[in-house]
Amino acid sequence: MNIYPHRPTATALQTTSLPPAVKLPCSLCPGRTIGICAPLDDGRLARFLTMGGVRRWKKGDVMFRAGDPIGMFYKVTKGIVAVHRTLEDGRRQIVALHTIGDLCGYLENAGTYNFGGDAVTDVEACAFDRQKFNAYAAQHLDLAAALGQDMTNKLKRAAENMAAIGQLNTTERVAYFLLQLGNIYATRLGARPPLNLRLSRQQIAEYLGMKIETVSRSFTKLKAKGLIALVGLDTVVILDRQKLEDFACLAPV
Repeated sequence: MNIYPHRPTATALQTTSLPPAVKLPCSLCPGRTIGICAPLDDGRLARFLTMGGVRRWKKGDVMFRAGDPIGMFYKVTKGIVAVHRTLEDGRRQIVALHTIGDLCGYLENAGTYNFGGDAVTDVEACAFDRQKFNAYAAQHLDLAAALGQDMTNKLKRAAENMAAIGQLNTTERVAYFLLQLGNIYATRLGARPPLNLRLSRQQIAEYLGMKIETVSRSFTKLKAKGLIALVGLDTVVILDRQKLEDFACLAPV
């Protein structure tokens, strides 16, 4: 049985139709060329907007819960989402961090959400009714292919994370996490150094499978090695990226 502190909350801006003369909001969306939207022209994007509309959540809101009947799934257009599972004893494992362009809430288990999703920051996303989307994708092979590629990319990222968590020691895991997060923020959020984590130490611990005290000690060790500098609790300056990559056992890309 999953344990959650509060019920999901969201505000919805429902879109029922778009006249051809109206400029699509998609043209200004940073996720327009990412994932399932990439192969679609304006006409098909307009059809997309009728499948659920735009939803918004405040930081800390529950977006969807594991075990609930699946209805909508989401493509993130703003903010960061933590996807997770909660054990019987209340411990939580964050299995993925999603941001602009990423799908979340799509994976199902016997008609229910396979994972839960929380808003790490304020989040905005396009919502899609799953049944309507699946019926539409069945008629558009390029859309189905884009969905398949998105799922493949997620599996690849999950496998890489599993290898890192399984083989690296705790301090190496934190180094790996900082490099990974910095890359995600740079490519999807357009963020530049220094690295504003946007996650609490508790959330980092849940992502890396560590205790919060161990996470804090690992940050201190990386600082003592001259690899990073800390500005308060939320901001990290990577002082020597190459040495940090070597420490995290990452092969050069």
